[in-house]
Formats: sequence, structure tokens, C-alpha cells
Amino acid sequence: MTKKNIIIDCDPGHDDVMAILLALANQDKFNILGVTTVAGNQTLERVTLNLRKLYTYLGISTPAASGAAKPIIRELTTGKEVHGETGLDGWDFPEPTFQLDSTNAITFMYEKIMNLEDKVILVPTGPLTNIGLLFSAFPEIKEKVEAISLMGGSIYSGNYTPNAEFNIYVDPEAAKIVFNSGIPIIMSGLEVTHKAAITDEEIEKLRAMDGRISKMCGELLHFYTRYHRREGYSSYPLHDVCSIMYLLHPEIFEYKDLQVYIDTSDGPSRGKTFADLREWVKYERPNARVLLNIDRERFIDILFEGFKKLDEICK
Repeated sequence: MTKKNIIIDCDPGHDDVMAILLALANQDKFNILGVTTVAGNQTLERVTLNLRKLYTYLGISTPAASGAAKPIIRELTTGKEVHGETGLDGWDFPEPTFQLDSTNAITFMYEKIMNLEDKVILVPTGPLTNIGLLFSAFPEIKEKVEAISLMGGSIYSGNYTPNAEFNIYVDPEAAKIVFNSGIPIIMSGLEVTHKAAITDEEIEKLRAMDGRISKMCGELLHFYTRYHRREGYSSYPLHDVCSIMYLLHPEIFEYKDLQVYIDTSDGPSRGKTFADLREWVKYERPNARVLLNIDRERFIDILFEGFKKLDEICK
């Protein structure tokens, strides 16, 4: 089987880390060209430090670069209420020794993509600032991008506001560039990510494991549940993992191909992603495959298998 060439663009972030780990555990299926960081869950400095600490702890890594410190035209909004002051509270990581390849994610991605003969899949799990800037600075790159498997948006209701999901709210202008790019998009929005949830019992299983990676994931997710529990959740969405999981196992998802639009206004609908859901409307070329449902038990099994693989690799 031919490996999928991917670049992960993220703002680590508890669920970003789980997505990165799933990709690293499946390098027989992925050629990970690099991981880039963007401000979102916390400041650029903090989320980039989190990636460097994670890679130092794992002892395995990919090429990496840091990117945009703020949205294209707006001030930065962070998700520190969910992810803590560091952006990755809950585990005592070592001081980082891993060094970035570049502090310019845009040229880093451009060079990685253009130097490859085959096409690349972009996997953004944070605000879409880096990807929007990449397409704006180098529009010719779009011919080399096979698809974009992103976490963001919702066609029913938001989480950061009643109308908007966090990643799209942070930089709706970048999101509009991406959704209007003409590149096929796989959208892991709140409809599916809230169903891709982990339970307290499953988190406790991870915490009780001996493996370095499984135990770390258990403790990180134990912290991650604090915010969600206050919000009334009984299980906890692993949003960003869906964007990697679809590339591995699309058969465990249900979806609908839709034309998705982005609201870039400054009013209460800022960051809203919306689609015409009328059954009789047929699009000539929908811009997004919107994931709607998932086999949750299979999702968790595959994720745990990945953690166990890394436990063996990272002994």
C-alpha cells in the first residue's frame, strides 16, 4: 500500500497530541513530511514548546516548524480554559532538546510539498491561519495538495459561541480562503468529534497502564476532562484525532458531501460554518465531505492500539 504524504498543522493542545501520536504510530501508512504549529489553544510560543517537549519525551520526531503567532487580521483568542496555562497541562514533560527545522511554517510547507513528486494531504487541527497564508503566498501550491483533512467547524451549532466552533472562530478569514481553495476538504466538525469521545473508564485504563505513552495519554486526558466535566459532559470529545483517523479508516465514518460557507462578519455569527441541508439541493461540486457519525468503539480500539505500538517503540 502506498503511504499517504501528510503535513500536520496544529496547536498542541491535548487532542492535537493524540492526533500526532496516532500518526506517529502508523508510519507504515503515513509519510509524515512535517508538523507545523500555529497559535490557537495557547500562544505560538507555548504550543511550539509543547511540541518540542513531546518529541523530546517520545525520543522520536518529525521535521517541524513554527508558524503564525496570530490570525491573519484579528487579535488572537486562545483556548487556555480547556488546555491550561501551558496549553498541555497534566503531564510533567522534560525540558526540550528537540530543535525546530524552521521558524517559518509557510516556506517550510511550501518546500516540503514542492520538493515531493507526489501530492500531499494537509491535516490542520488548529486555526487555519498557516494554511490560509500558504495558499495566499503560493497559490500554485494548491495543485500539489490532494486533500485537506481538517478539524473545525459545525453545520448545526458551535462550541466557542452558539454559532461557531473554536478553530474557525479564531481565524474565519483563513478558513474562508481554505474552504474556497477548490481543494477537496474532509471536515471533522463538532457533529462527529463529539461522538468520537472517550469515557472516564477508558481514561482510567490508560492511567493504569505501564507503557510510557499510554500512561502519559491517560494523565493528559484526565486533566482535559476537568473543563468538559464542568460543562456537563459525561464523555470527552477527542476532536483532532478524527482528522487523522479518517485517513486511516474512512470506513468507520458516515458523511455527507456539502457546500460549506464561512461567516467572516464581526457579529454574533462570526466563524459560523453553514451549509444548505435541504435534501433536494444538489451541488455540482461540493467543497467539503462533512463527517457526521463514527463507530466510537472502533475509534477507541484503533487509538489504543496506536498508543500500545508507541509504548513498544518508545520504551
